[in-house]
Amino acid sequence: MLEAGRDLIEASGNVDDLSISDIVERAGTSIGAFYRRFDNKDVFFEVVQDRVMTENLEVVRAELAGHAAWRSADAGTLADAVVALYVRAFRRNRGLYHASLLRSSQRKGSWNPIKETSEEVLGMIVPRLVAALNEARGRSVKRSALDFEVRAALQLVIGLLVNSMLHDPGPLALSSRRLGPYLQMQFRRCLGLPDA
Repeated sequence: MLEAGRDLIEASGNVDDLSISDIVERAGTSIGAFYRRFDNKDVFFEVVQDRVMTENLEVVRAELAGHAAWRSADAGTLADAVVALYVRAFRRNRGLYHASLLRSSQRKGSWNPIKETSEEVLGMIVPRLVAALNEARGRSVKRSALDFEVRAALQLVIGLLVNSMLHDPGPLALSSRRLGPYLQMQFRRCLGLPDA
């Protein structure tokens, strides 16, 4: 049921468009089976959301451990990897993020799991980029100042991704091939790095 629900959420991007009948039909189960596991559709969505956020953290950990860019000491390489990571996450979870944002206007805590996951991801990637920036600038800069600079620049990138998701189609749609390179260029510029 969770996989079926996730597929339906990704397709619609709105929990209100999701029916329990659609979930159980797609999962090949029954409404009774649904209610034995979940009190209602909101609880179901929260379980799906938590599961997806756990999966996202696993994907990030695997990428950081396995992809050569994350072992680089080059600030530009790391900056590009950071943006690529976020673009892929938004593309992979577009419907769930959209549904979570819509729900956040009705249920204040519904965006919290995504914010908490993002904070955990930032904790894994920001120190790497701060160290590389410090090295690239060739002078000792307070780490707290660089940390702020990276987080503020990332907030701009994430904000643009959210805007692209909410206002698609637009000049920077999530599906656009130009989105990743454009955001990488802007992120580099925010950090005072040369264009690739």
